[in-house]
Amino acid sequence: MAFQEKMAWAMAGILTVTGALYFAWVFWAMSQLGHLPSPILPFVVIYVVMIIIAATLMAVGFAISNPDEANTPPDERERFILVKSEARGGRFFAFIVLLGLIDFAVFQNGNRMFHIAFAGLIVSQIIEYGLTVLSYRRGA
Repeated sequence: MAFQEKMAWAMAGILTVTGALYFAWVFWAMSQLGHLPSPILPFVVIYVVMIIIAATLMAVGFAISNPDEANTPPDERERFILVKSEARGGRFFAFIVLLGLIDFAVFQNGNRMFHIAFAGLIVSQIIEYGLTVLSYRRGA
């Protein structure tokens, strides 16, 4: 398994778990407040730092287990897989942000706009990593 594929598996898992925790907190806060909570910057920063730490630990673990593989630059096939996955994930993110802008234009709720865009960012990254794994598995 290529280093990029291992990292894609790891990042998809990390983002799924941390995203679920983040939005569990959002829904819990919504049930307590009776409305969607406004974004809390320290909580978002903690979320991002958790992802960075987890990704770093995974990359270091993969690099220690197979150092030659970690230092090898992606070949032409791997670059194609990564670019294709990034493009599709980016399109999904743009679509979700567009839906969030429409929602904002109709309902004028900036808190909801933030959470829609943030969810779109998380899900688009999960899709990108999932497509990367799928492309590696299919040999595309």
